[in-house]
Amino acid sequence: MNIDTADIADAKLPSSPIPEKPGTLSGHTFLPDDFKEVHLYSLLKWRFQNPNGIFTFLGQPGGDPDGPFKWDFLFVPFGNLKLQILRGTNAIEVWWWGEKVEEQQIIEYLKRNLKKYEKQINDEVKTLEKYILILNPYVRHRNIVALAKKELDSIKPRKPSLSKEFKQHKKDLEKYGKQFQAYMANVERQASVTLLLVLESAFMAESYLNLIYAFLLRPEIKKSKSILQETLMKKWRSKVERLSVDCNYINGNPDMGDSRLGDAKRMFDLRNKVAHSYPDKEAMKVGEMWFHHSFPILPNAEPFHNFTLALHNQLPSVEDALFCSNTAEGFITFLNEQIDEDVLDEFSFASESNPLGFNEAKNMYGVPFGKNAIIFAGGA
Repeated sequence: MNIDTADIADAKLPSSPIPEKPGTLSGHTFLPDDFKEVHLYSLLKWRFQNPNGIFTFLGQPGGDPDGPFKWDFLFVPFGNLKLQILRGTNAIEVWWWGEKVEEQQIIEYLKRNLKKYEKQINDEVKTLEKYILILNPYVRHRNIVALAKKELDSIKPRKPSLSKEFKQHKKDLEKYGKQFQAYMANVERQASVTLLLVLESAFMAESYLNLIYAFLLRPEIKKSKSILQETLMKKWRSKVERLSVDCNYINGNPDMGDSRLGDAKRMFDLRNKVAHSYPDKEAMKVGEMWFHHSFPILPNAEPFHNFTLALHNQLPSVEDALFCSNTAEGFITFLNEQIDEDVLDEFSFASESNPLGFNEAKNMYGVPFGKNAIIFAGGA
């Protein structure tokens, strides 16, 4: 028998986990990136039940998704040939020693057995816990908030200056024109960033509240599709008020008179005002002016750039934006105070993780990477 005809069903476990003499590998290769890892692992699991290589035993019991080596299998395909298949961070590696075989023969051996035992492989795949990887909305919005705050801090619009002397020099007028253009560009940039900060602060706060519901929701609620949808579609204040009713691990009823909830209402109202963006003559009003034919008349005899600033800005203002950012942080702190200390650390870790994982078979959320894959019994 040789590797060209070897059947993995006849493979045996080795007597030693490493070559007898250091540096005596016969060969080493990386499997192509498009090699079906889930099928390869299932083939090896079908034959050997669990990873059995030395790198597996050097890691955490039961596996470690954050380790440099995820799993490895070691076996004897035939004769004295030892084959080790190792899942590292960058690729799947194959090492072999004991007999001389070509790299392509190793690849063909694996492909041939993958095809031969396709049914067994598909059955094994079904025994694995499949997780849908989900973007964590809270992490995304929090990162945008941090970016917007940094950007806002760097924007310093400088008002143009023009002498009020009766006679204006051409070079002064040209300088003023350039200053005015730069000023308005910064004003537009500032207005865009303040709008972004208001929106994202509210999204960050609401997404954190939704994470609590996702991870800690009571099982009896998620069993009913209609009740689940009704629960998840509630407005933010109703969700806060019903935390102890809808979720596990909540410390009694929240104090709905807390000033942080009052600030949150102002933040969400401002978010709704700017997000809906209907040109309402009251809600979106930034000023007044008059015309006689095409002659513009302003309310006051101020510099025209001051009035232009009002028209281009300040819904929301810089102060509004910073208020929303601080309010979102306070709202999250308030929510954390409602969670039992027994699970708060794990929930906080989960809330910072990206991506999240969802196990459809168990109807549970979890953390696929970090702290040995935290699993929460809650979920929706």
